Amino acid sequence: MSDDPIIRLVNLRKTFNIKGKEIAALADINLTINRGDIFGIIGKSGAGKSTLVRCINLLERPTSGSVFFEGADLCLLSPAELRKARRSMGMIFQQFNLLMQRTALENVRFPLELAGQSAREANPRALELLEIVGLASRKDAYPAQLSGGQKQRVAIARALTTNPAVLLCDEATSALDPATTDSILSLIKEINAKMGVTVVVITHEMSVIDKICDHVAIISKGVIIEEGSTEQVFFHPATEAARKLVLPEALQNLPHPNAYRLIFNGRSSFEPVVSNIVLNCGCPVNILYADTRDIGGQAFGQMVLELPEDPKSRERILNYARTHSLVLEEMKNV
Repeated sequence: MSDDPIIRLVNLRKTFNIKGKEIAALADINLTINRGDIFGIIGKSGAGKSTLVRCINLLERPTSGSVFFEGADLCLLSPAELRKARRSMGMIFQQFNLLMQRTALENVRFPLELAGQSAREANPRALELLEIVGLASRKDAYPAQLSGGQKQRVAIARALTTNPAVLLCDEATSALDPATTDSILSLIKEINAKMGVTVVVITHEMSVIDKICDHVAIISKGVIIEEGSTEQVFFHPATEAARKLVLPEALQNLPHPNAYRLIFNGRSSFEPVVSNIVLNCGCPVNILYADTRDIGGQAFGQMVLELPEDPKSRERILNYARTHSLVLEEMKNV
């Protein structure tokens, strides 16, 4: 990742006229996405995130403001210039959008055929991309013969046929099970690392963001309410909306007067953190929730602990956390 902006949204606004009433879907959006970044845009249903990603490639034309891509304002381009710019933006969707009467190979080569290549000319590139996404052996399979994850791999290969500089992912893993989601996210991260493709991830799931994104913007009611590095937003959310996205939904409506979030941002996976707290402080804690993962022997993620009701016992635990560089923060405004 560099500090070279590839996408800049400046004072972006999008309104829709519904039954004679003007509805603001996006309001004064300002975002900068750097070349080589994996940038996440997260929000709940109806927040405006899908409208935002469609404004990036002008599938939705903004009501006002500018969309700069590679230094050019897409809103000012001629139709021919805009078509050329869009070839540098691949897009994948939640429902795959494959042509059901075409094989995997035929789906991948379809954009090249639209650009004027014959099937014979397009085949080598299509086969190369199916190899990259791990589906060369299923090149003759039709979508109905493929699993959800395989369909998304075909869609990713198709999005890469024109050698795009940017890959836009609109809820690309929402229709997949957790294991398949992880494999698709790993593939997207590998494509970013090996091919240098900038990735924009649209999702409503923080677990998707914290697995692959470098930076994240949180959108709520058409407004960007928080933006920063994924680590910063995940470990230290500054707004209530961000905290609600970071914490599991099951914990958000339950009373937790003594609930604290224990954050793992690179401690050794082999360190018995909770056991050490209990043994050193001489009081029990209750694990309400845990979502941690081992990355190269280091632990990343979070736990929600219920600390003792006794104030002195609770203070002993908090002092232990401070002196041992543990991030243990009280859950508030959730």
